[in-house]
Amino acid sequence: MERLESFRKFTSTAPSMGSRAATAAETLFGAATVGLFAVSGGVVSWIVNSQGWVLFFLVTKPLIDLTWRVRFFEFSEQGVNIQTFVSLLVLGMNGVAMLSSNRWRILPRRVLVFLGCAAFSVMVTPSSWAFNELLRLFAGVTFFYTAGPLLAEAERFDRFARALLVVAAVPVFLSFLQRAGLLEYDYWDWIEGVQIGRASGAYETPLSLIFLLIYVFPLAMYLASGKNHSPVTKGMARIFLLAASVSTAFTYHRVGYIAISLEGLFWLYLKRGKGAVLVLAGVLVLIAAISSSWLVSLYDPLRQALHGNDEITSDQFLRGRGYQWFLYLNSYVSSGPFHWVFGNGGSVIADLDPDINYVLSPNEPHSDYIRILHAYGIAGFSIYLSVLGHFCAAAIRRLRSPDPFTRALGQMMLPMLAAFALLSFTTEPLRYPGASWYLFAIGSALFCLKKPLASAVNPPGRSALAETTS
Repeated sequence: MERLESFRKFTSTAPSMGSRAATAAETLFGAATVGLFAVSGGVVSWIVNSQGWVLFFLVTKPLIDLTWRVRFFEFSEQGVNIQTFVSLLVLGMNGVAMLSSNRWRILPRRVLVFLGCAAFSVMVTPSSWAFNELLRLFAGVTFFYTAGPLLAEAERFDRFARALLVVAAVPVFLSFLQRAGLLEYDYWDWIEGVQIGRASGAYETPLSLIFLLIYVFPLAMYLASGKNHSPVTKGMARIFLLAASVSTAFTYHRVGYIAISLEGLFWLYLKRGKGAVLVLAGVLVLIAAISSSWLVSLYDPLRQALHGNDEITSDQFLRGRGYQWFLYLNSYVSSGPFHWVFGNGGSVIADLDPDINYVLSPNEPHSDYIRILHAYGIAGFSIYLSVLGHFCAAAIRRLRSPDPFTRALGQMMLPMLAAFALLSFTTEPLRYPGASWYLFAIGSALFCLKKPLASAVNPPGRSALAETTS
């Protein structure tokens, strides 16, 4: 009887114990859900309202790119490294900030249309390489919707420029160590039958260093000449200009020489006038005369191309670029009317003959214009050119501004655009995250500058955007 009574008590209390456990579990789950939403809301609020993370990633990008050797694994034929994780993180944060504000509605819509064209091209012709290129493109271009307000204010722009100069000094210094033999070269080349090491600043190729310097050179010239900059800042910038110029010479990058020289001439013309341009041109001519024999051998492929010694489809034209251009243009033309308009999704030719050993690289057309045309068609290519043209027109308009910083921003952006456009003929700057990050981040500032007397026209707390839809 006692056992029966105990069993009855147990069975009567068991449901109540179970219900209490279920209630506790429900309470715990509810609290965890509320906590998760609270944390998520806090993170989203921080991403939207804080610009510190934008500055952090833009400034540390040159250091992040130095980790290119460390690959964790391969996913869908693509190597995954720290750069990959950072790009995905940046893409997510830019996306959250972009969707949580109305800036994407205010800033020029053609940038968003270009992203839409690229995404549509990849969706209709998907491949692992196409998605990889699209993710890199989105990670860089979406800075257009987050970095503008940060870089459109003079003091914060100066902090960004100084910090980037210090960080960019690291690969410049490493290039000197490579030249001195204290650090191994990462890139080798053949010039006149002799194998030489080309300084890359410990990046995979010298091109990565060139893509960084085409942005940092105008920033350094701005810091070296601004009336409001301290003597320490000016001295630091001038030392960097000298060291970076020597580092550029060590890269032996033919188009890089021309692009950075063009930047200097262009900036001096906008800032100082024709007299300063003539002085720099004289210095460049003197340097060229002193090193004429070396430059003649270095630019021999260009000389042969200009004199018609090699057909454009020859594997010798511009060191194989002619054949690469032919392959990709032939792939584009033979793809059919639909792909003429919307492209082939990516810039990798899947059925390229693996036995062709004189092509520079099977997955690069070695021209950004041809690459974008092949990947995103005439629709994406046309919008892309209009974006660059819009940036250029906005920079030219800023030159007429009475505000010194607004003029300075235009004076920096125009040389950057000129170098970017020139390098796009024989290289692929938009394919490299660093090059696209800075192009769209600094370009965004052109459209986020405050109008004159904005505080008198607009209520407190609201910023006026100048000519954002023009």
